[in-house]
Amino acid sequence: MKKIQLEDKELQVLQTLEERGAMSPSQVSASTWLLPGETLTVLKSLSTEGLVLLRNDTYSPDGMVVTITQNARSYLSYTSTSIRRKKE
Repeated sequence: MKKIQLEDKELQVLQTLEERGAMSPSQVSASTWLLPGETLTVLKSLSTEGLVLLRNDTYSPDGMVVTITQNARSYLSYTSTSIRRKKE
């Protein structure tokens, strides 16, 4: 697995999307308490890394929906396993 180093905000966004499923960027912002512009910056960064998908959605108030990729799920699973091992 490629070594990925995420900032706290990026990790928070990924964990929120993993727990709640696909959301609009404004829903991500409200759920994580990040400012809307900050949320979009984080989402674009995560999209570039291949960890989230940003898609157009005419039913979303933002016109977009975001979801995590399998790479992100694998990363979150790997990091949670590593943290548990360190605690043991």
